[in-house]
Amino acid sequence: MLNRQKMIVEMLRQAGRPVTKLELVKWAFVLSRETPARGGASFYEFLPYHFGPYSFSLQRELDTLVAEGVIAATEKTWACEDQRHRTDLPQAIKNDIRYIVGRFQNWSSGEVIDYVYRTYPAYTVNSKRERLAERKVAVPAVYTAGYEGLQIDGFLDLLVQSGIRRLIDVRNNPVARRFGFHKSTLDRLCGHLGIEYVHIPELGIVSEERRNLNTMSEFDQLFDVYERTILTTQRLAVERVGELMTGTASVLVCMEAEACRCHRSRLGAEVSRRTKLPIKHLRGTR
Repeated sequence: MLNRQKMIVEMLRQAGRPVTKLELVKWAFVLSRETPARGGASFYEFLPYHFGPYSFSLQRELDTLVAEGVIAATEKTWACEDQRHRTDLPQAIKNDIRYIVGRFQNWSSGEVIDYVYRTYPAYTVNSKRERLAERKVAVPAVYTAGYEGLQIDGFLDLLVQSGIRRLIDVRNNPVARRFGFHKSTLDRLCGHLGIEYVHIPELGIVSEERRNLNTMSEFDQLFDVYERTILTTQRLAVERVGELMTGTASVLVCMEAEACRCHRSRLGAEVSRRTKLPIKHLRGTR
């Protein structure tokens, strides 16, 4: 069991009662924002959804814990299946959980949501309940971003908070071990957030050519070849990207966090040259 999953089980155990699904997500969100450890480096990330902050990853892992019999679920609540269950978490993390549970366990779901909404209005931009902030709409530019090091929720939150309305996936082979980044899942989750998903595989680099790259010089050599071959032979695809980026705030997406280690930097430069739009890297400034 991952540490972040153990933390959710411990939260339910300390609550000593069934916790509504809305409550638990908000407790986890506040823990990630208002405690010393913030859940640790691998804790859940969140995005603005129908009732404020939400995590697709958390929901998926809760479903797994239910299937494994670790927690019990009803239509509206979760509970620790065995109150005698103990988790081997650092004491500092347990103290943070105790603080969150002690603070909110006697609040109603509505009171918890009200607190989160008013404290973190940026996470209400997609809310069906109440919107205390307007969702940003970015002006067209050649935006780029890589998802390396982020969970799907943190990555999509970056796009929403940046005002992106279209994701242009330029991976040649859009599969990923990390939840949320496989093509079909990414398409579906983008749709939930009003972000259009477009895949243009012909502008990607095949996996075999990307192996065993270690130095910046090796990356540059590969991308020089990319410019001479793919960007030359796939002119219609490059033109299509330019048209998409001119009309709506769109982002070129691949895996690498640093743009300089990804072919999207060269593709973005070519699109910028053609459209006269500025380049803006949402992650990785080089």
